[in-house]
Amino acid sequence: MNLVGIASKAGVRSACMLNLIYAGEGSVRLAKRIGTSSKNITKFIEGTVSPGIAAAIGTNREHAQDLRDKIGREGAIGLIIGLACGMDRSKD
Repeated sequence: MNLVGIASKAGVRSACMLNLIYAGEGSVRLAKRIGTSSKNITKFIEGTVSPGIAAAIGTNREHAQDLRDKIGREGAIGLIIGLACGMDRSKD
């Protein structure tokens, strides 16, 4: 699947996906998709887990922080993309 296909599956434009990948910044649409804020996504990419991100992952903040520490920046971006692609579109 190419970038356009992944962005479509995640419910965002390609530009939002590129901004996430290269700048580490979450978009409002992406945040809505996983049930948190764009600021929380950006902080997650930078290394800090919020309760909203922990809830999206399905665990508590402590466990989510441990995961974030282990997977690094690239893993965090992949996790956000995976969460967005896996969310039910009926929530949009």
